[in-house]
Amino acid sequence: MDEYIFCGWARGRFENDNGEQQLYYNMFVVSPVSTYVSDDYQAMGYKAEKLKCVSADVWSGLNPGDKVNLYFDSKKRVSMAALV
Repeated sequence: MDEYIFCGWARGRFENDNGEQQLYYNMFVVSPVSTYVSDDYQAMGYKAEKLKCVSADVWSGLNPGDKVNLYFDSKKRVSMAALV
């Protein structure tokens, strides 16, 4: 399981296609890049990511810089973060 470094979060509302206000929850993390080399591409190191979360409870108790393991639901949203 990959470890992530928690960097912060954002939450708010946006207007969806039905004209209704919908809540969103995002988490910002840094994670390892899979080292990959081909004739056309190379990757190594870390990448910054914005991940969708199921609720604000996911980052409750986390502080920027904490190392976490993330667990995802069937829609690829973060459903739980556990300190490493």
